[in-house]
Amino acid sequence: MIEGKQNVKKRSPIWALVLSVLSPGFGHVYAGNLKKGLWLFLLQTGGLFVFGKLGWLSAAYGIWFFMLFLLCLYSYAILSAVRLALANQFYELKSYNRWYCYLAILALILALGQTLISSRGALLGFELYQVPSRSMMPTLQPGDYIAVDTKDLSLNIGDVVVFRYPNNRQTLFTKRIVALGNDRVAIENGQVILNGKAERIVSVDERFRRSEVSMSMSETVVPEGQIFVLGDWRDNSNDSRYWGAFSESNVIGKVTYIWLSKEFSRLGNKITPSFL
Repeated sequence: MIEGKQNVKKRSPIWALVLSVLSPGFGHVYAGNLKKGLWLFLLQTGGLFVFGKLGWLSAAYGIWFFMLFLLCLYSYAILSAVRLALANQFYELKSYNRWYCYLAILALILALGQTLISSRGALLGFELYQVPSRSMMPTLQPGDYIAVDTKDLSLNIGDVVVFRYPNNRQTLFTKRIVALGNDRVAIENGQVILNGKAERIVSVDERFRRSEVSMSMSETVVPEGQIFVLGDWRDNSNDSRYWGAFSESNVIGKVTYIWLSKEFSRLGNKITPSFL
């Protein structure tokens, strides 16, 4: 009788709520429904994997929809776990209702979450960054949150890309491609001249190219397998004019959308190959 009473313990709705906030399903494991807990956990990780593989997380609408999905999932998981805990006032502890089991579950959640987040570019095909500088204004502004497609690396003239700065690979830059391998590129009267012709797709407004360095540049030949990039605000950009072309392998991905911004009108802006 004494042993039986020791194995009966009511479930705390507060703990069910806290554990559900850590991960959908964790609160259900605590409250006594292991099967439902596993399904909710798999729904979260599986949803992230599917959204990423479908390419939705490199688009603004996909990110918004996934955030809504998570909001609904967490809301349901929290409410359901709290109700289950309240219903189990005389709950007989299962073999998994032990502190070391909870610790193992938490370690699994953290390990899996860290793997998916840190390797999202390679595993899921997207990256999310915040723009810190003004060099790509007005296309990108400081504080913009951008989505980056890391799957499609078919680089083209006019693409805005995120890449590892060749002089310090720990630093990430975002610029616009104006020339590819074997191209001849120059700047004359503020216009990019590509293989002897003005390339309109990478032209910028006169407001952003008033200094001498933005108006003229001697012709250079881009080595094969490398790219030449410029910032859209030519007067305020540290780019290939100063440190040259760099290997395509430094490119992380192509900027696709602004999914969050201080300015409401910029939400969902698609980043196109043309500035104008």
